Amino acid sequence: MCSKLNKFKILVLFILLPFFQAGGQHDPVMLGLNAINEDVLRAQLGFLASDWMEGRQTGEKGEYLAADYIASMLQLFGVKPGGDYPRSRFSSYVPEGSGRSYFQNFVLLKTTDGGDQILKVICDEGSATTTLNLVYNVDFISRNTGSDIGIEAPVVFAGYGFRNDKIRYDDFGKLDVKGKFILKIAGIPDFVTRQLSTSEILASVRETEAWLREAGAAGILEFNPSSKVTGTPLRPEFLNMSPAEGNPNASRRFPNYSLPGTTAPGVFPRITVSVKTANEILRGTGISWEEYKKRADANQPNKIQPLKGRSLFYKSENKTTPVTVRNVIGIIEGNNYDEVIVLGAHYDHMGMANGYIWNGADDNGSGTVGIMTLAKAIMATGRKPDRTIVIALWTAEEGGLLGSRHYVDNLAWPAEKIKFNLNFDMISRYISDDDRNKVIMTYTSSRPEFRDITEANIKRHGLELLVDYQPSENPPGGSDHRSFVAAGIPVMRFKPGHREEYHTPADELRTINWDIMEKIVKISFANVWELANGER
Repeated sequence: MCSKLNKFKILVLFILLPFFQAGGQHDPVMLGLNAINEDVLRAQLGFLASDWMEGRQTGEKGEYLAADYIASMLQLFGVKPGGDYPRSRFSSYVPEGSGRSYFQNFVLLKTTDGGDQILKVICDEGSATTTLNLVYNVDFISRNTGSDIGIEAPVVFAGYGFRNDKIRYDDFGKLDVKGKFILKIAGIPDFVTRQLSTSEILASVRETEAWLREAGAAGILEFNPSSKVTGTPLRPEFLNMSPAEGNPNASRRFPNYSLPGTTAPGVFPRITVSVKTANEILRGTGISWEEYKKRADANQPNKIQPLKGRSLFYKSENKTTPVTVRNVIGIIEGNNYDEVIVLGAHYDHMGMANGYIWNGADDNGSGTVGIMTLAKAIMATGRKPDRTIVIALWTAEEGGLLGSRHYVDNLAWPAEKIKFNLNFDMISRYISDDDRNKVIMTYTSSRPEFRDITEANIKRHGLELLVDYQPSENPPGGSDHRSFVAAGIPVMRFKPGHREEYHTPADELRTINWDIMEKIVKISFANVWELANGER
């Protein structure tokens, strides 16, 4: 009897199995997750991070081509355009009947070298005054300030010029910085790398510079102890016929970009000088940067004595031109149009120079493809979300988060209607080869449910992720989520590693760790779908 009953149960299960499978196939979450896989990520990033994009520099041909590609993919996925209403009916990527394009166009001011670049070291030694004229691109280079500048000011030495309250480290002490150039060693003390995460270090660097600005410092001079010259030597002419990858340590000057305003921007020059120049500034003062570096690396920094009798004259003439740029904006309308989630990533990078291309596969081809794939997954659910979802790819992040700032400054909804911003920036590298499943999740601490949902979805969908949860009232970082933080909008961000190829031509497709990228996109989709359709 038992044998016949068991056979009957097996027969019923066999008959009902296709119905269970069909039900699973129509579950919107599973449909979305199944749309996210390595092949999808590879197919998009393979083109976006190719040489054809020419490094996707803001306002240049390669970035425009990248924007067209992104818009075409959003249209393919079925995402509606959420950009401008173009004046011309011949504008590209305006689906018939929509009236809107996928582009939010606006103007930036682009500043490049346009005239004299002068730096002089002035030494007052008793009754004698000597002046050392430095050679541009050999003894010094400077970041474009956005305005012409001519200034003479004293110099002070500030070690690494680093501060962090968490580990109670402060190179400045009681040093008076008002009206002075700050001479500092490039980088951070060795011991700090063992105490703080990369994101904490970067946040401290930005906060320190902001403090220097507020304190009235004249500018920053930075030197690398191993640098004999400041400029990147040009390749031989016969090798400069066309851009090609090569030297992972190649560097380049980046134009200054700014949003037009009603007042003149504050000028705060950052000047890189050679170690020879630093030695000339410190010569005869009794200050040894070598000794300071040695002690600071071991967390035993010296107290810095005021640097007397040293000042700098700096002059920089620049050329400023307006440049039309564009964010790419798509929209997935929800049942409640006026409650909004913004999914964003920057698609620009650093362009090309001296025969090299900065293809930016991880930074931020990975984040761009991640957001595009989220759009694909949301559309694959076949269901209209309860809340509206904006798909946003920002320009000019590398120039100062300018694309996202422009968007937030010109919101189509009141800020309180934006429920949160999910930001992707560099989502495709392991934290280390020993921590292949570890990611950092930064989020607004007033939204603790972000962690609850993440933990539940990791378990529910069997995602092998070890998450370092970092809630904050003021979530740190140097990416586009900061534009939303400044507007009081909650944010969520996943980020794994920050590797040595960062901002070099070596940030190529071959370095991508596809498995961590896929997991981040999947957990983000699960979270976004739940938050777009729940009460929270």
